[in-house]
Amino acid sequence: MSVASFQHALCDLIASPGLCLALRTDPDATLASYDLSPRERTRLTEVVWQRGMSTNCSLYRMNRITPIYTLLNHTYLALGDQFGALIEQFWGAKAYQDGQFQSEIERFGAFLRQQIAEGKVASPFAGELLAFELAKNVLEFSPRKNVLRWLAARAPADADAPPRLHPLARIVHFRHDPATLLGSAAAGALPPPDLPNKNALVVISVLDGDLRISELTAEGVRAFDDRAPVEIERLPSNCVRALADAGLLAPAMAPSGSLASAVNLNWHELSIN
Repeated sequence: MSVASFQHALCDLIASPGLCLALRTDPDATLASYDLSPRERTRLTEVVWQRGMSTNCSLYRMNRITPIYTLLNHTYLALGDQFGALIEQFWGAKAYQDGQFQSEIERFGAFLRQQIAEGKVASPFAGELLAFELAKNVLEFSPRKNVLRWLAARAPADADAPPRLHPLARIVHFRHDPATLLGSAAAGALPPPDLPNKNALVVISVLDGDLRISELTAEGVRAFDDRAPVEIERLPSNCVRALADAGLLAPAMAPSGSLASAVNLNWHELSIN
């Protein structure tokens, strides 16, 4: 018996209307896994029967659904009727931590990627829209000015070292025409599921503060080995030229320890999923 056990049980009840209903039906079985005193069990049962618990559940769910709906809106649209069941499964895993929008969508993104990999998501567009929105959000949450300041202050580690994708840019692999798919999603609808396949790479960047989205040429796409993920050190030469022309490369630089960590420079990752 402890305050921590009572708080744990209370948080679980707030997070799960289903658990609240179960407690009303069979309080002993529902609370059996918690180390509670008889008084604490009685108090939790009373709380659940109060109208305030319903309000708390609604507020909790609203707080958690808001970042997913607003920051992964295209993905939400692609999931369609499956969204309700998937979000309940995600919430049931009790992965809630700090209430921060960025961390919440990252956790949901990891959960959803696993569901897609296991073939549990029906939409043919969910994977690429999720990859696009996660990459977009990483950039929009990034400390852009700190990154640019860090780059300006660093000297190249080796003039002969290959350049790297700029830390304020990401590349996302699409399996359908990105202009059609993103345009339809922005309009609140999706193209038919039989939309022809197209192997495409989209570059997202925020170098000047505005979100910019462009598509690599067919030559650049062919340069990539489709066995993703692709590491930056292996950027094909013809793709490097296209990225350099767009100002989306940064010179290879020696690590700078704490400062590099502080600005979250993901040098070794291309967001091709």
